[in-house]
Amino acid sequence: MNLKKKIYLIFGFGFFGLGLFGYYMPLVPGTVFMILSAYCFMNSSEKLYRKIINNPVYGNSVKQYIEEHKIPFRAKIVILLSMWIATLIAISITPVMRFPLGIEVLNTSLILNIKVLAVMLSAVGSIVVLRAKHTN
Repeated sequence: MNLKKKIYLIFGFGFFGLGLFGYYMPLVPGTVFMILSAYCFMNSSEKLYRKIINNPVYGNSVKQYIEEHKIPFRAKIVILLSMWIATLIAISITPVMRFPLGIEVLNTSLILNIKVLAVMLSAVGSIVVLRAKHTN
């Protein structure tokens, strides 16, 4: 097995663990991590990829997204609402957290703002969900 496949395999197991965690914890997106896991396994282990897409709980959703780039319309609504509600709750209850990155650009120190990062990640997630075709 070459290095690229090993890296995909390691990331696949990592995303798989996060996906399992997400199915048991509210507000953690399990299917998203299963999709990432399946993508990694698709590039490293056909056997593990098949195990994910043939799973009776999440397999069909993962397979539809990876192979056909489709998300059921009702699932799109649920994904977008839950993602933005969780983001808005997180923004409203968390204190301001800023972390200096130790990088200067044009004499300005770059700072990572967690609230801004949360909104940016939700925006990217929304674009990914909205770009996918939907099924009825």
